[in-house]
Amino acid sequence: MRPGLFLLPLACALAQDLPLRFDLPDADPVIVKAAQPAKFLESVGRRAALLGREDGSFEAWINPIKIVRDFRLSAYFDGSLEPAPLASLAEQVRVSPGRSTIVYAHAAFTVREHWIAPLDLPALIVLLDIDTDRPLKLRATFVPEFKPMWPASFGGQSSYWNEPERLFVFGEGLRRHAAVLGSPAFVRSSEQVGHQLPDVTMLAEMDITPDVARSHLIPIVIAASSGGSAGARGIYRDVLARLPELIRESDGYYREFSRRTFRLETPSRELNHAFEQARYAIEKGWACNEGVGCGLVAGYAPSGTSERPGFAWYFGGDALMNSWSIVDYGDFPRARAVLEFLRDRQRPDGKIMHELTQSAALLDWSKYPYGYYHGDTTPLFLFSIAEYVTRSGDLEFLKASWPAVDIAYRFCLGMLDDDGLMSNAKAGAGAVETGALSGKVAKDVYLAGAWLAGLDGYRRLAELAGRQADSRDAAARLIHARQSMNAWFLPDKARLPFARLTDGSLYDAQSSWQSFALAYGGLDESLSRKAAAALARPELATAWGTRLFATDSPYYDPLSYNDGSVWPFVTGFAISAQFAHHQAAAGLRCLYGLASTTDWPGAGFIAEYMSGNRAQALPRAVPHQLFSSSAVVRGAVSGLLGLRGDALARTVTVAPHIPIAWNHVKFENYRVGSSVIAGELIRKEGKLLIRLSIEGPPLDVTLSPAFPPASQSRGEGVVSDNGADLHVTIVRKAARQLDVTFDIAPGPEAPPELRAPVVGERASPR
Repeated sequence: MRPGLFLLPLACALAQDLPLRFDLPDADPVIVKAAQPAKFLESVGRRAALLGREDGSFEAWINPIKIVRDFRLSAYFDGSLEPAPLASLAEQVRVSPGRSTIVYAHAAFTVREHWIAPLDLPALIVLLDIDTDRPLKLRATFVPEFKPMWPASFGGQSSYWNEPERLFVFGEGLRRHAAVLGSPAFVRSSEQVGHQLPDVTMLAEMDITPDVARSHLIPIVIAASSGGSAGARGIYRDVLARLPELIRESDGYYREFSRRTFRLETPSRELNHAFEQARYAIEKGWACNEGVGCGLVAGYAPSGTSERPGFAWYFGGDALMNSWSIVDYGDFPRARAVLEFLRDRQRPDGKIMHELTQSAALLDWSKYPYGYYHGDTTPLFLFSIAEYVTRSGDLEFLKASWPAVDIAYRFCLGMLDDDGLMSNAKAGAGAVETGALSGKVAKDVYLAGAWLAGLDGYRRLAELAGRQADSRDAAARLIHARQSMNAWFLPDKARLPFARLTDGSLYDAQSSWQSFALAYGGLDESLSRKAAAALARPELATAWGTRLFATDSPYYDPLSYNDGSVWPFVTGFAISAQFAHHQAAAGLRCLYGLASTTDWPGAGFIAEYMSGNRAQALPRAVPHQLFSSSAVVRGAVSGLLGLRGDALARTVTVAPHIPIAWNHVKFENYRVGSSVIAGELIRKEGKLLIRLSIEGPPLDVTLSPAFPPASQSRGEGVVSDNGADLHVTIVRKAARQLDVTFDIAPGPEAPPELRAPVVGERASPR
């Protein structure tokens, strides 16, 4: 039997089955842009995601199951036999954190297609707002999938048409998991073959008159449940009954999220926009499903015919790096939840997981070799908990997590060589997963840097936990490990080499992987400053970020995943290292260049990785990659503004590296424990005014702004000149309000060379 069209009784399509029009105001903020059919577009909730393109095609996931792919709409009017694909009519997209809208324009009609993923329901909504002068027949086509994320699988998938409710029902052999796709407007559907999932495009049609379009909105709803088809149909009906409420909830959540998290205003529109969108991109990675729970996934992309939507799994290293930015923008509950998810899945020997599929409840994930094969996650866990506890003051979390912290530390100790540094051969992968160096690395500079940061984190945590002997032991180990790492420096080349290889040789290529050790390792300051300055070499730096390896490296390949491409998260390490070692012009240039890539893969996002030679994301790069966005947040808050808070010591440091040409910078919602800080930096007539207001408990404040070399202080403050810039430091105790003026005769400083890279341009020396 071949699929055909199944006619429904006309009464089933009565307008009263459709929701009446309701107010749907523009979300705030919103990105408005011309539609680019190939660009990524999404609407993501905690339990479901529409992942597609700006032409309106999408695939639908309800965690952890892909329901359909290649969903498209087309229109027939004036008796036409051939459809007008709406994809060819896409003119504009309007993207906000809570929903995305595509505007299709034709001489006879306009369709506004809203994608909404309800905040915390296993459901998805496509809401059509139609303005037409002619009767329209709209056809929805899609390919049924009903497959869980790799590597799980179902047996015996099937589908059927539920005529009374006008929806397709998808199920599997055990009849536990089920999904539906339907609309009160569907009047015709493709005929279904019982007891099998057809390997064909399925379709449903709607007849829309001008009168119906004027008075009603047209919803298409996808819902899923582990409670069988009855459960999925119940969610479907609930969504239809609560459409306005669900949209308001999603929009309202992100408005409140923006209100309570860190906000930044600088003279750079590109940086302001990138920072705003980065917060949303990170928060949208919080994903839940019934089988595994809630945690932070790494990123989203359409899966096509495969079974993983980008990196929408729970990745340990990604989540830990993202937690630093979550702490920076002040969402302490979310940061704690990220750490708890990883803590609660720690291996018995103390190792922290590398990755966990969302379909883990449907199989025995322990039989797969991927879960714990990275070595960096465990020291990063120690560092991340120290960062969170220091800023939040959450000693209760530390107490509850101490057994996990201690066993993670003991695991790391077992992975050390005699030099006190972690071994890749013992602990697992660090910087390299694929490429020319795969399997050849005995110890890389990134894993060594992660261990230095983790060791220092454990030292701090042990002291807070009252484990003084453990803290002293960690401090002694830290001295030894730093001495060993300092010995790695190549003074004549002003850098740390990348790795010692398994054949005993030194791979001394210039690499941005050294940036983590430079930023967080506590290494020799004079050597670190030279190495941080060398990160700006044109062989390593591009206008859109730093290459993993310099162009003069033996295995450099600008298109290779691990051998020369530009990774934003590693660029973020470079930005942190540059600001930490007073290379302010290079740090700002790098931060601005990376921020300017926001929206390249899709509105609001920064791609997973880019070419080392041309300003373009590589074809397989995930467009919504959380740690790419995190690099902008971390670089702006802890780097550019130099904000560092300690809730337990009740202190905050403001040590900005703001160029002289910037007359005004403003921030809000920097959180230190229960204190919330707003600040302004205002330059006028050769003076710098720093104004702070602190809500909640007062803090001891250290102000230490940077000025160009050869500047002269004419007012109060302790002056320190490190050769790269000059800092003037003023301390105020138990402050709530501050207005401090720095009277400085500034030395010469060239205006910052901030140029947004143009997509497709070739890298060239500055």
